[in-house]
Amino acid sequence: MPPTNRKRTLFILSSLSMCGAMALATTAFFMPVYLKQIGFSGREIGLLYALFSLTSIVTSFPSGLASDRFYARNLIVLALWLMGASLFVQSMVTRFVLFAAAYLVYGLGQNLFRVSLDALLLKTLPEKVGKTYGIFNGMRMLGFTLGGLAGGLLLGRYDFVYTLRFVGAFYFTMSLYWFFLPKTVPVKFGLKTYFSDFSQPRVLLFAFWLYLFYLHWGAEFTSYGLFLRENLHLSLTGMGLYMSAEFAMVGLASVINGFRLERGASLSRLAALGLFCSGVGHMGMIIEILPISLAFRLLHGFGDGTIMVLSYVGIAKLFRLERIGGNSGLITLSIMLGSFTGSLIFGPLGAKYGYQWPLFISGAITLMLIPMVFLPRFREVATVSHGR
Repeated sequence: MPPTNRKRTLFILSSLSMCGAMALATTAFFMPVYLKQIGFSGREIGLLYALFSLTSIVTSFPSGLASDRFYARNLIVLALWLMGASLFVQSMVTRFVLFAAAYLVYGLGQNLFRVSLDALLLKTLPEKVGKTYGIFNGMRMLGFTLGGLAGGLLLGRYDFVYTLRFVGAFYFTMSLYWFFLPKTVPVKFGLKTYFSDFSQPRVLLFAFWLYLFYLHWGAEFTSYGLFLRENLHLSLTGMGLYMSAEFAMVGLASVINGFRLERGASLSRLAALGLFCSGVGHMGMIIEILPISLAFRLLHGFGDGTIMVLSYVGIAKLFRLERIGGNSGLITLSIMLGSFTGSLIFGPLGAKYGYQWPLFISGAITLMLIPMVFLPRFREVATVSHGR
């Protein structure tokens, strides 16, 4: 692809990712506060997020497979309409069963959007992986930063119902991106081909490592917002500022370490650094002194940004380009399994013992993953180049 077209494509995909992240962040991390307001118990909140993850688990590989077999840009627009409609329903119901059904549809749309957009990125921009994915994830985190700020400001001035409907309308507007997204060539492979790709020992180790790392997402989904609200006693606007600062750090780490990988930095050493910062940051953020808690949260964000870029680079190196949609869906499946497991564990634990403990325990688990990145099979990820 010529450099001018490459830059244009990267900007289009990155800006769409930014908008999607902004829409998600405007409500996602504040949602436990709303769920508690409308009478959901800690067990119900944990179950709701577990169901969200379960939807992603069930649909990750089909979404990736669909992005290989159909036009990814059509799937992206379908996902945007599913998410927009779901948020309007969520704003109108308070019964758990009805809310859960709408939330499942939102989970389906969110997963289809992310997997299809990732597949489009990996298929159309396979060169200079560190730089490309660093910029892409950096823009995504800019979206989370803006979304956290917007969510805090909207919820500080209006209510959750208005905010959910506003974000739903924004998802509908985003569907105009269809006119600018690149077309991919649909391909068809048998399911056995994908599972043959995925059954390689180095791929299984990489997927298992990501599963364990993303256990902490379950802690964040069920306990992060409530910890800020009830332990640090932040207002909704204060929560937005706190979260936005971390997202900015994740984005900065993505760009910095993406460029470092492009210059030949060791994948294993960067992974170890990311795990250390993420784990220590999660454990330290539970200190109930705001500046100290925020400093540790920024450290956690630096670690998360590092691991996010490494996950994109790992996918690009491990899998053949023409099947990268389905295989990236399987990697997403591993990530969502981790989030699902974490939600089941940490939702009830936080409600019973305090919202700080899921954050501390998941941080400790993250630190225990550091030795894995120096195993020979993990080092193979840095040298293989199937995606090229």
